[in-house]
Amino acid sequence: MCYPLTYYGDITEPESATPIRLQGGEQLQLDLHLSPVPSLHLVIHIPESQPGQTPYPQLEQPSFDGSAPLGPLQTQLDSQGNWEITGVPAGKYDIRMIGPTFKARLNGVEENGANTEVDASSGEAFSTLKVAVSSEVAASTQITVALRSKNASFPLVQELDTRGQANFENLQSGRYEILVFAPGHRFAITKIAAEGATVPGHTITVSAGVSASMSLSVGNGTAEIQGIAKQAGKPFSGAMVVLVPRNPEGNRDLFRRDQSDLDGTFVFRNVVPDSYTAVAIEDGWDLDWSQPELISSYAKRGVALVVADQPGQNLNLSRPVEVQSK
Repeated sequence: MCYPLTYYGDITEPESATPIRLQGGEQLQLDLHLSPVPSLHLVIHIPESQPGQTPYPQLEQPSFDGSAPLGPLQTQLDSQGNWEITGVPAGKYDIRMIGPTFKARLNGVEENGANTEVDASSGEAFSTLKVAVSSEVAASTQITVALRSKNASFPLVQELDTRGQANFENLQSGRYEILVFAPGHRFAITKIAAEGATVPGHTITVSAGVSASMSLSVGNGTAEIQGIAKQAGKPFSGAMVVLVPRNPEGNRDLFRRDQSDLDGTFVFRNVVPDSYTAVAIEDGWDLDWSQPELISSYAKRGVALVVADQPGQNLNLSRPVEVQSK
């Protein structure tokens, strides 16, 4: 017997889990009950490898917007050099195979019988991506590059080396949003080019099994924009105010947010040159403001502005931003 991944509400399916709502200063005591299920057996056939170079398997179970590693499991090589894994609950899994010469991912493996066998060679090969960044900040500033995917709970993060480069290995195919940041700086990508991959907006799409490279030029946002949020002609406090770039798709690094004060005023800081629309939403803090299809409906009633390429600008919006209902 073994225990499956269990969510609050004693549920094994993440979409059916009970949310935990916690207020500031509140203390909660939660009870989770684990129910044993039959332990199943998984065999992974791997390509021939040299001694000491056998790729090791890691089982992951899809969970919310990403995946959760499954463990602990009993994993051992059999006499034919294949992996035998026991203690696996029934379910659907992704398997990461990482070794010196073989790196791949098997997606959607169904484990629903006493014995399941899969062939690692049918998996999708991982990719590599080399990133070079040029900026006008001091060479001593530690700059970090992040790749964010909708299919992962956490972004992939790498710091630039002394040559201004970063390497991402064991990269799964897909589309990634590119972010560049450093302590005390708000960067935005001003120029981007890639080889072996495509770059729509400030994103990069990587195919399976490729070695791609990307070069970035980043700018340091210095403009400051002030405005006031009003509803029915009166200043409105507590509204979520969002500065939306002209092309929101794949340009999350250009967004800025603030909350209107008691007198309705707000400030967007470290704004990078571009065309924008300022919108204000009542009680909108649980909205995913970076989704183009969602924010575009609010932008129709926002205030448009253009931030020119002039360092240290202080701008005032031409008129109040109307607070819209969520």
